[in-house]
Amino acid sequence: MSRRPDLREVQPLLAPDRAEEVRALLERILSSHHFRGSRRCQSLFRYITEQTLAGETHSLKERTLGVEVFSRAPDYDTSQDPVVRATAAEIRKKLAQYYQEPGHESECHIDLLTGSYVAEFHFHEAAAVAAPRRRKRRWWILVTAVAAVLAIIAAGLALGRQKRSDLDQFWAPLLQARGPVLVSVGQPIVYNLKSTYAQDAIQGIVAGKAPGEHRTDDVIRMKDLLILSDRYVDLGDAVCLAHLVSLLEIHGKLYHIRGERTTTFADLSEGPSILVGAFNNEWTLRTNSQLRFTFYKDSKNEIDWVRDRDHPENTAWRLKQAWPYWDVPIDYAIASRIYDATSNRPVIIAAGITRHGTMAAGEFLTNPEYFAEAAAQFSAGWQKKNLQVVLSVPVVNRVAGRPRVVATHVW
Repeated sequence: MSRRPDLREVQPLLAPDRAEEVRALLERILSSHHFRGSRRCQSLFRYITEQTLAGETHSLKERTLGVEVFSRAPDYDTSQDPVVRATAAEIRKKLAQYYQEPGHESECHIDLLTGSYVAEFHFHEAAAVAAPRRRKRRWWILVTAVAAVLAIIAAGLALGRQKRSDLDQFWAPLLQARGPVLVSVGQPIVYNLKSTYAQDAIQGIVAGKAPGEHRTDDVIRMKDLLILSDRYVDLGDAVCLAHLVSLLEIHGKLYHIRGERTTTFADLSEGPSILVGAFNNEWTLRTNSQLRFTFYKDSKNEIDWVRDRDHPENTAWRLKQAWPYWDVPIDYAIASRIYDATSNRPVIIAAGITRHGTMAAGEFLTNPEYFAEAAAQFSAGWQKKNLQVVLSVPVVNRVAGRPRVVATHVW
């Protein structure tokens, strides 16, 4: 059965007090941090809500909304300019995030169902908008139906808790923590040539030059270089980031992404966080420094490794002369979940010695099958404790393979 409302029928108008309740809620929603940064969402959501309250639902069609809200030409091509559809989808996402936060349980719900541009209003009494006379006449049916629905939901939630995977339980503290997640990504230091022409010549994109006509073997002097420490992200870190934020998106958890160079201690103290990358992320090195498994670099001897504080004689997880090409047959990574000692905020770390390890750590922390291998080795009660997992990552033709668990620690 389609959920699209029949626009040929006149929608029942709300009582004046109910309409004012909806308008007051609308203002709170639009002023929330979810909507403040998007004028498009504010404009479209306000127009749809007001038109629905006025009973003018016949005008809530894509083309009409494009003309009235976004000042498009009356004959604009909606297939080439999906501004209404895209903005409506963003509104639905923001509404879901708004109502997910604590403190909104007793508020009226304003819904914008998929495939429709008509707002629906649901009040705390549990009944959807209906004519007052019908609501009084059928109150006992609504109460019975709501009770049945709540019982089904409760049973489903109980069953869902029983069937939660090990990976779900790993992420639960962060997903249930209040506030958005701060994702801090490592940033390598990059050198650019100050001369645009010289930079383009190295990349082979000099206009009017045929391949081989420019030289790329000239000596580059330090004064010709510009150091950029806050502009770029490594490909391996980017892939890891994509895995992690995809999981957050699936669970509807808000998040912010920042580079390591622009992340502050105050930022990390405000809420749950995820740290991506090891030697290019100072916050990872700081956080990991007090744990059992840590990253260590001996630059003089060109050795990088994962050290075991409890077994310092273990030198198995090390790479020698990996720099600068990272062309290694194996890499090592650490996946951690800890609680900050001062704020008790959950922190998750995904990091490898090289990009291959970081990439594999992101995959490990989002793949239930991979994570189950580690969970089988955890001690009882690990769900609410700190934990670390050391991974070995085979690398074939500079492509990371499936990560394997080589050590775990729970405390």
